[in-house]
Amino acid sequence: MDEAFANDLKSICPSNNTNSTTVNDIRSPNKFDNNYYVDLVNRQGLFTSDQELYTGSRTREIVESFAADEILFFESFVRGMIKVGQLSLLTGKQGEIRANCSVRNSDNQYLVSVVEEEVEEVWSELK
Repeated sequence: MDEAFANDLKSICPSNNTNSTTVNDIRSPNKFDNNYYVDLVNRQGLFTSDQELYTGSRTREIVESFAADEILFFESFVRGMIKVGQLSLLTGKQGEIRANCSVRNSDNQYLVSVVEEEVEEVWSELK
C-alpha cells in the first residue's frame, strides 16, 4: 500500500475507534467511473483483497486496461450487468441461502425453514 495513503487512512480510521468509516474510492466517491482501478494501480486499494486484483498476475492486465481506458471499463461493465440480469433466480426448494458462503447447508431443516420463511416474507413485500 502506498505509504502516504496508509498514513491518511490511519488518521481517518484510528485503531482505537471502530466506528470510523471512509469511502472506497478516494478520487471520485460520488461518481461512477474507472478511478477504482486507477487507485489500485497507484497502490491505493482500500482492502487487501481489492489490491490483489492489481498485484496478482491473473488480473493485473485487466486492472491496467480499465485504469487506462474508462470507455473499455464502461463497455465491460455493461456486458457484465447484462449477463447478471440474465441469471435465473432460484426460489423455494430450488435454491438455498447459505449460512456459510463457502459450504452448502447441511440437512439442517430448522435453518432451511427459517431461511425459506424469511425469503418468502421479503419476496412478498417486494411484489
